[in-house]
Amino acid sequence: MNNAERFTNRVAYYVKYRPSYPETYLDYLVNEAGFNARSIVADIGAGTGILSRLLARRVSRVYAVEPNHQMRLAAQEYCKDARNIAVVNGTAEATTLPDASLDFITAAQSFHWFKLEEARREFNRILKPGSKVALVWNVRDINTPFGKEYEKIVKQFCLDYIGSGGGSTETLAYRMFFKNGQYEYRVFPNDRLIDLETLLGYSLSTSYAPTRGDKNYATFIQSLKDIFAKYAVDGTVLLSTTTQSYIGEI
Repeated sequence: MNNAERFTNRVAYYVKYRPSYPETYLDYLVNEAGFNARSIVADIGAGTGILSRLLARRVSRVYAVEPNHQMRLAAQEYCKDARNIAVVNGTAEATTLPDASLDFITAAQSFHWFKLEEARREFNRILKPGSKVALVWNVRDINTPFGKEYEKIVKQFCLDYIGSGGGSTETLAYRMFFKNGQYEYRVFPNDRLIDLETLLGYSLSTSYAPTRGDKNYATFIQSLKDIFAKYAVDGTVLLSTTTQSYIGEI
């Protein structure tokens, strides 16, 4: 399947159940990474606009670049009240944005889909000299009791699974991508207390989850219900998550 189309039948789940990013991460972008009220930012692989909308409160302009048509429609709806967001049909390798027009690029949950060398060339074209790229993922903790069992279920029933955070803990790609292999790595807590509906919806929003009609779908759902019943307290479970950030020049 074309990577841009992987989320077409998951958009509704993505809109409703995907986690956001903590204010501590947004504060870090402003207070330490250099984002400010004059910044022009491209959010590449913007999806439904979760990070784009958060950024729009703190910068001058956000281009939410997204290749999937259904995702762009969802982003336009989600970000309709933010007049400084423009939703753009483009990819990391061909953004359609002007040369040297950006102060920052962000990529939330999307860098692992990029063609590395093509994306780097495109980013160097559209960024102003000396500007930075900020990569970020929400990554589940797979070492808690619930996290271990959830990870086991995902590995068993989700054949395309490559790890929580899309392999974001593999550092080789960052050394290859960032200038001289140098970047700043930071981690921010982003735990969620979720009910069963949210657990199921979040799980089905991922690119690797089986869809209705797949042979693993019913067993996947039942397994999630079983571990929820095992660990729930007062109708919720703790989905322990961190927001992991990588920022540097390219």
